[in-house]
Amino acid sequence: MMASERLYALTIYGYRKPGMPEDEYHRYLSDHHAVLVRHHLVKMGIVRYTLTHNTSETKEMMKRIFGNLPEGHTSDCDCLAQIIFRDVEDYVRARNDPYYKEVIFPDHENFADSNKTQFVTGWVECHIVDGKIV
Repeated sequence: MMASERLYALTIYGYRKPGMPEDEYHRYLSDHHAVLVRHHLVKMGIVRYTLTHNTSETKEMMKRIFGNLPEGHTSDCDCLAQIIFRDVEDYVRARNDPYYKEVIFPDHENFADSNKTQFVTGWVECHIVDGKIV
């Protein structure tokens, strides 16, 4: 990737479906859903796909990071998924593909509370990569 190349991100704030145990949600997301998604996204030219698992345990880390300072609110989402692409049309093509519509999208019913899901898009700016200033 060239240093001057602009990349864009779709960040998804995901929530588990009501009644689903936390450990089951994270296991399903990593071991099943991500497997369906990653192969599809690679075929569509997507640059990066990551999951940040926001568990009860990791949410407790916020107390260590911020203590009692009013630094904002800790997100209650269960996972952040981030999809990085060079051109929005790469992601649009991925969503419009029959595999997405027939396999990936319906799979959300198995783990996600789609009514609470939130999305953010923007361009990505890296300042440190692999411990080095870029």
